[in-house]
Amino acid sequence: MRTAEYRSRSTSPLLSALAALTLLAAACGAGADTDAAESGETLLTTAPSTETEADPGDEAALFPRTVADAVGEVTIDDAPERVVALDQSTLDVALVLGLEVIGHTTYLDPDGPIPPLYGEVGADLAADSVWVGDLLAPNLEKILTLEPDVILTSAVRHESIADELAQIAPTVMTESAGAGWKESLALIGEATGRETAAAEALAAYETRAAAVGAAINAAHGGPTLSVVRFVDVIRLYQPLSFSGIVLSDAGLARPESQQDTDDFITVISEEELALADADWLVYAVYPDENVEAAVAERQAGPLWTSLRAVAAGQAFAVDDGSWMSGVGLFGANAILDDLETIFDVAAS
Repeated sequence: MRTAEYRSRSTSPLLSALAALTLLAAACGAGADTDAAESGETLLTTAPSTETEADPGDEAALFPRTVADAVGEVTIDDAPERVVALDQSTLDVALVLGLEVIGHTTYLDPDGPIPPLYGEVGADLAADSVWVGDLLAPNLEKILTLEPDVILTSAVRHESIADELAQIAPTVMTESAGAGWKESLALIGEATGRETAAAEALAAYETRAAAVGAAINAAHGGPTLSVVRFVDVIRLYQPLSFSGIVLSDAGLARPESQQDTDDFITVISEEELALADADWLVYAVYPDENVEAAVAERQAGPLWTSLRAVAAGQAFAVDDGSWMSGVGLFGANAILDDLETIFDVAAS
């Protein structure tokens, strides 16, 4: 009996296409002169604008524009070029839309870099990004010195300092740093005049997700897939979670223990580990020495080795950063990369 492990592919065709869309969006902006934890996964209720978008090559014609975000209204006078992203979910959107990121936070990683999840796009558009503090306590003075055109974050993270941020630059606050990631993409696309780029990137991902799921279901007879995360407790991830939404978009079935439509996780005890079982199982381990040691001990015990997914060699370790913290299109496509590898299908 074993637990299977693998390395996910670094670049997929879809991510390459996403990178191309990103570079195109960045090019349009230049011609006009003119990115922890998954807490607070609530749904965003702000509807995207129905306003007809102007010629993307003429961004100046799109501004000024006022949009309704999670805490009120924000007006952006000119097409933004310099962005500070205070949450990884908004960093993701900025990079998808081809916006230059000049400042970012990290979670419990002082002076940490842009996560490797963003690959070449992050290396390009955030090459000079400055660390502006921890996610839970951004450094306002440091942000001020960067002179950003716009600040992107979520209300669940930084509503308490919304007024201070707005004094530095127009600040767009999404409702959520989690399950509302698609709505966050639409909102920031609206605010920055890049609705078309946002819609096209989301549509490309959703098309790919459906194709990946169809290939898995065809090859493996519609298997159930369990998503588990080991932190200081054991969590089962429900359909409302980020990874749950991606699996739903792919049309993949979940076990009975992961059908809750009211919360994004269920916490179980070690004695309840059987609830984590399914035909296939993926698990993420929070990067902490104590957590990793506890997981290694559990995996040597009978409660883990007796799981049918483990016994069948169908339990796989996945990256905590992409499955749990990579809330956005880059993370979603990384999950699809992993699914193609785990189930040995090629749908994209």
